[in-house]
Amino acid sequence: MAIEHGGASGVHWSPAAPSAYDVAIVEPDGRSRLRLGTSLSTAAQFGAIEELVQALRPGRPVVAVFGPGLASEYGFEQVHRLVSTHPELGAIFAADEVTTPLLQAALRAGARDTVAAPDAAALTQAVARVGGLLAGTASRVPAVAATRSAPGRLVVVFSPKGGVGKSTVAINVAVALAHRTDDRVALVDADVNFGDVAVLLGLPPQHTVLDAIAAAQYGDGELVRTMLTRHPASGLLVLPAPTEPLLAGGLLPNELVEVCRVLSGSCAFVVADLPAQLDEVAAALIDAADEVLLVGGMDIPSVKNLKIGMQALDLLSIAGPKLRLVLNRANTQVKLDVTEVEQVLGLPARFPIPSDISVPIAVNAGVPVVEHAPTSPAARALDRIALSLLGPEVYSRGKLGRRARKAMRA
Repeated sequence: MAIEHGGASGVHWSPAAPSAYDVAIVEPDGRSRLRLGTSLSTAAQFGAIEELVQALRPGRPVVAVFGPGLASEYGFEQVHRLVSTHPELGAIFAADEVTTPLLQAALRAGARDTVAAPDAAALTQAVARVGGLLAGTASRVPAVAATRSAPGRLVVVFSPKGGVGKSTVAINVAVALAHRTDDRVALVDADVNFGDVAVLLGLPPQHTVLDAIAAAQYGDGELVRTMLTRHPASGLLVLPAPTEPLLAGGLLPNELVEVCRVLSGSCAFVVADLPAQLDEVAAALIDAADEVLLVGGMDIPSVKNLKIGMQALDLLSIAGPKLRLVLNRANTQVKLDVTEVEQVLGLPARFPIPSDISVPIAVNAGVPVVEHAPTSPAARALDRIALSLLGPEVYSRGKLGRRARKAMRA
């Protein structure tokens, strides 16, 4: 049985529950509560949050699964109060359907995860993961432990105009960094509405930046690091964008900055792919960055938007000497040369990337061009950006990391 009746609270925790933590189901509707109980046979069951509070044992970790009946404004408020006053409690919402607005509200309430109630396997896995983290026994990705003595560098990739290859630059620079260094490299898709880093890398997103934001808000750096998905070929650690667009104002400006700060504690480089607009979130990340790769194309609208974007950054005083101009398709014959673009922008084009058929072929294959066609002109240009970020010594020697050396021997 999941529960035993008796005592002042009417409930005793199940002796069959995991020894390191307790599991509870909180759901007003009896039928829904029983359905959840079939997935979590060792869980104690409660009809109201007040009943759970009476049964809590001081200092004892508890994973509390809040059912569909509490996936409401009232339920979110109650859960937020509960987790704020009981740090030993990890909240999970099990809803009939996980939508973007519901996920946002659950994260704001302090939930550690949100799953679809009918998915028994996902619910069981979420309970085990959150319980392990609460008890300090969670399975962690060894390569992501916070071991750096100094924070890594934040590199943001930005363009005020879409369609210029910004995400392609961010992905390939991050992958090239991962190949060139034995240190950890993370890629964060900060385009929360239309980010496609996961698609371009062929990675199914298991956790997204929204999950990481919630964990960072509650100071759970280890949980943030376990949410990264490893790109098999390069070892790059990826934090994808949400699978559904957020509503306007869905993020506070510094929430993604905090996620990147947490990741920089364990990664030598954190590369963030920004949205193609200078909103408050993008501005906060640019302000926090060590390097800003400003991506543009060889056409008048792109150059115009770059100029306007640079002027806006100057007014905000958040970029300055951090800007590095990346000109995509720089050798395209369009009656506009690189020198003219440099004169208009007042910024040298340090990283020209030539037009190369290898890039769209690699994109359609779901493989970064630096891996799909590493000797192609575009791949070499993107690799040079990574080398420059690694520093003069590595840049001059073209040094390869352990993963790249292994790949070459293979």
